[in-house]
Amino acid sequence: MGGQNGPRVEGGEGRVKEMTPFPVSEIRSRLADAVELAGGQSAWSRKTGVSRSVVSEVLSHKRDIPESIINALGYIVVPMCVPAKRGMNR
Repeated sequence: MGGQNGPRVEGGEGRVKEMTPFPVSEIRSRLADAVELAGGQSAWSRKTGVSRSVVSEVLSHKRDIPESIINALGYIVVPMCVPAKRGMNR
């Protein structure tokens, strides 16, 4: 299911909500903001249960962003198909 602006999910009472997708790389910025608001990596790690070393490695671009961080920030990963340029997969 997809709307003009992005994927759609069923909301309460049969309503459909539009979701605005953004690149996974944007999660690093949102993680940095969340860590700052929590008072540091250790505080955010205690609050979310995500290892501080994983948080540090993600913020320093030494590690890909695991789904545990994406989920702890309140997001989910949704598989999505997007239009490709003609002949791109050949």
